[in-house]
Amino acid sequence: MYKRQQLAIGRALAMGPKLLILDEPTSGLDPLMEEVFQAELVRLCATAGVAVVFVPELPKVHVSGATRWLTPTKALIQLSLRYKSDDHLWFTFFHEAGHIVQHGKREFFIDFDDRDGDDKEQAADKFAADCLIPAPQWRRFARQTRYSKEQILAFATDAGIAPGIVVGRLQHDKLLPPSHCNDLKRRLDWASDAAVVVARS
Repeated sequence: MYKRQQLAIGRALAMGPKLLILDEPTSGLDPLMEEVFQAELVRLCATAGVAVVFVPELPKVHVSGATRWLTPTKALIQLSLRYKSDDHLWFTFFHEAGHIVQHGKREFFIDFDDRDGDDKEQAADKFAADCLIPAPQWRRFARQTRYSKEQILAFATDAGIAPGIVVGRLQHDKLLPPSHCNDLKRRLDWASDAAVVVARS
């Protein structure tokens, strides 16, 4: 029911929240320091009937996100900053959104590090991957044998996505070592004086 709205909301935000919050499209993909973005995510998702809540990571729990339906018309996505980078945050957001779009309203999903990878979790993973970077576009890019920062930035611009998300996908697919190009990811943290998430360089 809300699939088109959710995809539009998530894709727009994943391109770089500054375009929505500051209305400065000419600022490109350069990261901004101390940029509060989750209020806009919460507001936009609310228009699609989805409540988004950011919660601090619970020690030794290893949970990135959780999803459930509160009522037949209202869903809840909870996100933590377990990995504190934009690629993990957005993948988790779309993974949880995938459960909302694809699975039953009576179910409750928790995204653990060591989840067993059943069919529903795999479907949510694919939903997240394809929402962030459409499969045909990714297949063309993934044919390369080497990936420079310049190539990653060019592809990110062409795909309309933050470069850190591209780096995270390359690392996940074992096309890029986990130690490479991490400076292209946007680092996230909790602001010290409020329960808000900020992006930092």
